[in-house]
Formats: sequence, structure tokens, C-alpha cells
Amino acid sequence: MLNRILRQLKKNLGEHNNIIGKERKYRNAAVLIPIVEVNKEVHMLFQVRADHIRQGGEISFPGGMVEEEDGGDYQATAVRETVEELGISKNNIEVISYLGTYVAGYDVTIEVYVGVLDIKNIEALPLSEEVASVFTVPLKWLDQVRPETHYIDMQIQPRFVDEEGDEVVLLDAKSLGLSDRYEKPYKNKKRKLYFYRYEAHTIWGMTGEILFEFLAILKNE
Repeated sequence: MLNRILRQLKKNLGEHNNIIGKERKYRNAAVLIPIVEVNKEVHMLFQVRADHIRQGGEISFPGGMVEEEDGGDYQATAVRETVEELGISKNNIEVISYLGTYVAGYDVTIEVYVGVLDIKNIEALPLSEEVASVFTVPLKWLDQVRPETHYIDMQIQPRFVDEEGDEVVLLDAKSLGLSDRYEKPYKNKKRKLYFYRYEAHTIWGMTGEILFEFLAILKNE
């Protein structure tokens, strides 16, 4: 019996994702870091989100949530979303590498890929209604600049007061027999944020963090 269970565990764990609870707890997404050639120089492409969608006006990479049509293939998600958002053909996208998994602070994982886009005229892209505009930044500039760093304080809130003034208890520490310290908001940790200012654009948030890691890997830091 024990040997059978051990064999099953070895088999299943070998096929299991490294992020515990990924398929059950998290909402899963994928993005593509797009590399393009502009005037014989390597650039990275960014998009500005349309005002009418969530986080409108902010800067992101092409990407989105995993759909059933992707068949569990995160790379397929990244490519499909790039095709939909930038209006380019799948044949004009060459995925060259998988960067890794970004775990966001609100139960979302993002699989990150790097790809080269064959685009002749960036200004003429038939963007989707979710994308207000696109712009590129020379990789040489990004390689040389140091981002601004700022911090936010992350707290765990076991209870809060809603818009109507009513207290909402999410974690009833007393009835669960937990320590009194879980009755009130308690500190988690400071979170570092990276800001890249290029011309009129400010790249930050998840995109800034992913960009920072990409550049660090590129420099082999």
C-alpha cells in the first residue's frame, strides 16, 4: 500500500505545477514582452490601456486571462491576446523565451513570455478597443537607466467598514480561537515598486516589476 502511494505521489508531483494552488486558488493569465525593430534599433513595445477598461490609462504588455480555447497552454494565451489587442497576425509573432511566473498580490498568476514582433508600421496597427495607443522604448535606453523605487505598505485586513458604515468581518479570529492580534489589521510587508519614466509615459506596477526582472536577466545580474 505504501509503495503504491509513493509511486503515485512521485508521478503526480512530477507533473504538478510549482505554484501551490495555481489551478484552484489563482486566476491565471499570460503576457508577452514584445520586442520590435525600429530604424534598425531594438525597442520594446508597450500599450496604453483604454480609459473604459480596468486600470484605464495605465501601461501594460499585451496579455490577458486564460481562456478555454487556449487548451491550458499559457503561451497560446499570450499569443492570442497579442493578436487580439495589437491586431497583428499570429505569423508575425515569434516567441523566443519563457521568462517565468509573476504572482500578483490579488490571487493572480501571470506567465510571462518574450517574443519578437514583425511590424512594418507601428503607428498603423489596428488596435483593439481595449488599447488606446502603443509606443516603443529603445532597449539601449532601458538597459542604461535605473528605475525610481517607491514603496507601499501591504496590510492584512481581517475586518473592514463598508461604504454604508457597517463592519464586515472576514476572519472571526475570536470564534476560531486565534490570537487577539488577528482581530485588527496587521502588517504584512513593504512592497517595492519600480517606475520607469520615458518621455510622457510612466511604466510601473506589474509591468514595471516584470520589466525590471527582464532587464536584470538580460544583464545577467
